[in-house]
Order: sequence, then C-alpha cells, then structure tokens
Amino acid sequence: MADRTTGRRTATGSNPLTEVMEQSPSQLGVTRLGPLVEELKRQQESRLDAVIDSRQVMFVPPHNYSEKSDGLLLRPVDGTQAMEFVDSDGVALRKHALQQIAKTFHIPAKFLYDLSRSKDADLAADLLDGLSHRSGRRLLFRQLDGRVRAILSDRYRFIDNYDLAFQAMETAEEVGAKVVSCSLSDDKMRIKLIAPDLWQALDTGSGSHTFFSPGQLGNNEWRDKNGIARILEDTPGYEVDGEVVWPGCEISNSETGLGSAGVSLFYSRKSCFNMTICTQLSRQVHLGHKMEEGIFSEETMAAVSQTTMMKMRDAIKASFDPTHFKRIMEKQQEAISDVIEAPAPAVDNVVKACQIPQEKRDQLLAYFVGDYPMTRDGLSQAVSRMAQDEHIDADKSHQYEKIAGSIIEHASLIR
Repeated sequence: MADRTTGRRTATGSNPLTEVMEQSPSQLGVTRLGPLVEELKRQQESRLDAVIDSRQVMFVPPHNYSEKSDGLLLRPVDGTQAMEFVDSDGVALRKHALQQIAKTFHIPAKFLYDLSRSKDADLAADLLDGLSHRSGRRLLFRQLDGRVRAILSDRYRFIDNYDLAFQAMETAEEVGAKVVSCSLSDDKMRIKLIAPDLWQALDTGSGSHTFFSPGQLGNNEWRDKNGIARILEDTPGYEVDGEVVWPGCEISNSETGLGSAGVSLFYSRKSCFNMTICTQLSRQVHLGHKMEEGIFSEETMAAVSQTTMMKMRDAIKASFDPTHFKRIMEKQQEAISDVIEAPAPAVDNVVKACQIPQEKRDQLLAYFVGDYPMTRDGLSQAVSRMAQDEHIDADKSHQYEKIAGSIIEHASLIR
C-alpha cells in the first residue's frame, strides 16, 4: 500500500482549489443559445474523464485550513497509472463529488462534508483512503476547470451536453421550433424550445389577465434574458382574442450524475409567457456496460450516446405533435372551469403539498389574487410566474414550472 499519510503531510505549493461555494466558470443563468454553445465548446477542450482504480488515488486535506476551507483534494498515488489523469499537486473535490464518494462507501454525506471542511479534515481523508484501498473499485472521475466535478460508477453512460444541444437544434429545425432559452449549471443543462406557429386560443372567460399586452405580467429581467418575446412577436397569436398558448419542450441533462437526461413538454401563455411543465416524454438513465480503465475521448463518448440521441430526437418531435397538444389543452380548459372560492386556503394547500418555501407563500397569493382568475388554472399560472422570479437558479425555476403543471394534472392539490 502506498504511504498516503506521508504524501498528504508533505503537500506543498499554492493551493489549487477554487472556492467551492462560489459560482464556477461553467455556470450560466438563463441565456441565449450562443453563450451556451460557446461554453460547451470550452468545456469539451478543458474537461478530463477517466476510469481509475480507487487504490491509485488518495484524498488530501487542504494545504492551509481556514473557516472557509475548500475541502479535500484528490491526488494520484506515486508510480500508478492515475498520475496520467490526476495532477500531482492535487485536484479540488466539489461538494457534489464528495457526496457521491460518500454514497459509494456508505458514509453519511453530511458528516463527511462537514468533517472535510473542519480542522480534522485529515480524518476524513484517512477514512476515504482506507475505504478506497479496501474496495479496489473502478470509478469514473470527471474533471473540469481544475476540479473533480463528479465521481461516478464505471457503468455511467456518457450523454454529452454538446451532442444533446446540437441534436435539439437539428430536431427543432425539422419541426419548426425555436430555442427560447438555455441554462447551464455545474450539474444541469436545460434547453427550451417553442413552436410559434402551433398555438391554440383558450376560452378564459373575463379574467383580467387577457387585457394585458403580451408578456406584460411576466418578470422583465427574465424576459430580457431569453428570446421568447422576440420569437413570438410576429406570430398570429398576438392578434387573436383570448389567451393564446404555445407548446414547447425542455431538454435537460446532467453530466455529473444528478438526474437522467429527459424531454418534458411545457406550454407558454401569451399574457405572461409563463411556462408550465405538464409531462415528461422521455427519460434516459446514464447506466450502461462497465468501462475499461483510462481516458475516454470525444469519439468514444459520442458513440456511446448515439442511441440515446435518437430517442431524445423522437421525444422532441412528439412534443410538437398537434394531437398531443390538443389533449393537453383539454386538461387546461378543465382547470379554467374549476373555480376557487377561497384563494388563501387553496394557496396554503399547494404550498404544503408541493413543499414550496413558506416565505414564498405571500408572494404566490399576491400574484394569484392580483393578476389571475380565481380558478385552478389561475393558481397554476401564479405558481409558474414564481418560476420567472427564480431565473437565476434554473433548478428552482424548473421546480415551480413542474408544480404549475401538477396543479393542472391533479385538482386535489388545491383542496
């Protein structure tokens, strides 16, 4: 066994860690397609993916402890193949990667994370070293921008963000859809498409929101950061009476094991450009055959993901099927007819059932009572409007859009 303790104690040089709690270079909020593609190209050039025997690496505490310690480093064991893949000075472990290795070795993740950021970080390193050596497991270490962003099973199937983005664009062109927004975090990519020529006008009665100009009820900052207003401004829906609805889909993927790749159907409303996610059309799990040890090239990753890309293409096309859209709108019309006599209790029920933070309750009620009809559809739209306020955090925004769809699907949530 390598003398890992000695290797840790004699770590020298400048600290290669970045501030784990700060925004990384790879994070983009709601943005347009161009910045997303540029960032994905940059990541392709700088990332490193390799399957490594866990006995060939060791975990190292920070060079200089502070209350804002960045946590553990990953270093190669001298004389092993891991030296080809891991910088000998050490590579920072993201919190997410540390949580994954904790799960692999059945360690409570919070305990390991807190210990690794304390003055006793060497104990966390010793614990991981011992378990890594005893298990001799082959693990996939994914590195980007000087950090270990994920530690995954050697059965992890590559579904590449770059490939998926271009598959989405190619399929969008086939079906007449447009990219309205994108987002990229350390753990998730999302691309939203909308079909401006495929729309339906709903009968919403005398709701006040029908008198607003397109998008007026929405969050202005969110609207400016994506292209939905620009794409829809010349469509016939702007000249039709009633609340016009456009179908769309969200393509999502995680390269770090935080969820499967998927395609979800949503629709957007004329008055506020709210997006309501109503169903998931495809879900591709990132598991396949075991991989051999070594670095994996872009060609290898593309070949592994080809079948998945075809499934995602079919799901994107299904999102813009007129018959499917019609069925979704029938459910929407039912929600429009479902009157809510007591708005405050209905909001309280949704907050509780859907685990919306209690501090968001008053804002949700204000949106509902102030801008939308007193119906189940109106409450759904108020929740979707909350998603626009959370556009800085695409994951939170996505959750509000899913809750909005659940209210349409399940009338019991408001009662």
